[in-house]
Amino acid sequence: MREEKRRSPRSKCFLPAELLESERGRSLIERVSVRDFSQEGLKLMVNFSLKPGVVLKSRIYVPEKKISTPFSGEIMWHKFVDSKLEAGLKIKEMDEEAKAEILDWVFPKWMERERGRKGK
Repeated sequence: MREEKRRSPRSKCFLPAELLESERGRSLIERVSVRDFSQEGLKLMVNFSLKPGVVLKSRIYVPEKKISTPFSGEIMWHKFVDSKLEAGLKIKEMDEEAKAEILDWVFPKWMERERGRKGK
């Protein structure tokens, strides 16, 4: 069993995002989805390869809250799941107020779903 290295819990979610460019100046402009989110990082689902160590500039959206905020994150890990690539990003830069709003919206929604699953 793998040792958990995260310091803050991740809340499962499904949020749209865009990868805008990498630290190497390559413009990506790809639509991706955020599958979990925490104070320190997030998990992306993408259709292309990303390498650990690369820093990406991105934008995350929460349509229900009318939030759209840029952030940068370093790819910490990646793996293939069901022919899609999952990548874990450590957030390097993000507006703290926007991050708090996203966490305040995502965490209760995730807890609701978890309670619903346990009640079945």
